[in-house]
Amino acid sequence: MEFPETIIEQIQKLHFSTQKEAELLKLKTEEVLKTEIIWRNLKEFIEKGWILHILDLIEKETPRLKKMRSENHPAIPSLEELYHLVKKESEKIFRRYPALLENACREANLILDLNSSHPKYSLEQGFFRLEIDEKKRTARLSDYEGKLAEHPADIQAVVEILKKEHSRIFNRPFNGGQFLKKLRTQYKAIIKKENLTDGSSVLIRHITRRLGKNVKGFRTDEFLVDLSKLAEKGPFEIENRRLDLQQTKDTNQGMLLYKASTRGYIGFIVFKEV
Repeated sequence: MEFPETIIEQIQKLHFSTQKEAELLKLKTEEVLKTEIIWRNLKEFIEKGWILHILDLIEKETPRLKKMRSENHPAIPSLEELYHLVKKESEKIFRRYPALLENACREANLILDLNSSHPKYSLEQGFFRLEIDEKKRTARLSDYEGKLAEHPADIQAVVEILKKEHSRIFNRPFNGGQFLKKLRTQYKAIIKKENLTDGSSVLIRHITRRLGKNVKGFRTDEFLVDLSKLAEKGPFEIENRRLDLQQTKDTNQGMLLYKASTRGYIGFIVFKEV
């Protein structure tokens, strides 16, 4: 059956107009949702007293605030007052930052290394590194395996992420025998794939890359701490083979063991015949 051209044209016009309307509504909805998140975050930061987070959010939203000001939005006077308050308070925070951070860490049972000094701090014998950038008003947390977080440097926010990452890495159960078995399994899979003989050296990063692909939630810093515990306490023997960790000068390919950095970077794993 053929429909008249007038009907087809009218339906096409209806579709086109509603399609455009839907696109505009979608854009408007997305903008409203984005704006709601901004004000929700600001409300949360105020409740927590996170001065630097508030300051960071307001400065990032300068174009939005300019638009609100041009529209004579009634919230502008309060937002401007808030900005001046937190700007002044931020200066006070950084004048006392070292003492505030040390006290907050102590209360949270987090011990800063003795060689820590503002603006660079460390914990767990240098495993965690915390750098404060006063110009940007940010805190950057990293460990031996790279960056973990970067955000405005409010003391409590810094302590929160420190506790979270410290717990994630160090409050896990560890079974040396099971970890050695995992290493051996990955090692055998790699030498089989690369047609190597048992006893050959295998890059430790080959093992972590393989685990990263095959194990959900795998984190290299957790692997590193487990490997460090194994290197310290064992066991070392499995299937009539003994684990040997070999050094490398390549800092990109190697791993620096926790509490054993003087050993240098571990680059290869070998299972030698007993």
